[in-house]
Amino acid sequence: MKFQVVEKDDFGTDWHQVRYDAYAMERFDTEEKAKEAATRYLTSVNCNNSLTKDEKKAGAEAFMLIKDSDGNATSCFMGVLDGEDWFLTDRHKKPITDSRYFELEGKIGVAIRPVPGT
Repeated sequence: MKFQVVEKDDFGTDWHQVRYDAYAMERFDTEEKAKEAATRYLTSVNCNNSLTKDEKKAGAEAFMLIKDSDGNATSCFMGVLDGEDWFLTDRHKKPITDSRYFELEGKIGVAIRPVPGT
């Protein structure tokens, strides 16, 4: 089985393969390698710019909900910021687990999916 990084726009489109990052567009032999590509992709679009940390939060373009073994979302990963994994939290520092959270409106959801037929 092969894995790929997919994304979905906020306005109701279907999931599709990431389009604008050559590395993330590959098919991966393991889910772990696909997660590494997704991490690299999210870091590229959300963190690798000259904005301040607060500006990066407001200007973030994409996110990935991290799920447990039962498929329940446990956190919202935004990328690697200043050498640390960046997870979106609310004003009470509670992890965001719902893609409909207001700060995620208009942002692209990213996920790891098996490639059909592999």
